[in-house]
Amino acid sequence: MMLKRLILLLFLILSIIFFSGKIQKEPLNPTETIQVEIRGCIRKPGIYEMKLGSDMNDLFQIAELSDNADISAFSLNSTLYNDQLVIVPETDEEKKVSINSADIQELCTLPGIGPKTAQKIIEYRIKYGSFLSLEEIMNVSGIGNAKFTKIKELIAL
Repeated sequence: MMLKRLILLLFLILSIIFFSGKIQKEPLNPTETIQVEIRGCIRKPGIYEMKLGSDMNDLFQIAELSDNADISAFSLNSTLYNDQLVIVPETDEEKKVSINSADIQELCTLPGIGPKTAQKIIEYRIKYGSFLSLEEIMNVSGIGNAKFTKIKELIAL
């Protein structure tokens, strides 16, 4: 009886060793691709499916930048992430303050925008993401129609 158990155990061990070399294990890879949306001063706006690890330069090549695209605020080697929104401004918007990327000091250069309101704009961006239109800035507490009218020609996405 003991000999049968020993033979059975030995057979089981040899089977495990034999079959473990035959089984191919695939690495866990949750997502091979990401989706990124690009708008603004480009020839082919839209949502692109990109390889995981793609960078901003890859996206710009696919979307084909317009001649007057201003990409100075972008790092070409920054890695893209899933569901990212990229808005490329025009070069003539360089003089304008970007409500999607300006810091407190830049926002304070706008008429009627002080440090507290500038901080509220930044907090709004953090909470809700990039502004999708200039008018959306009126959702920030302290910016109504009158203040928006004063700054709308001075701001850009």
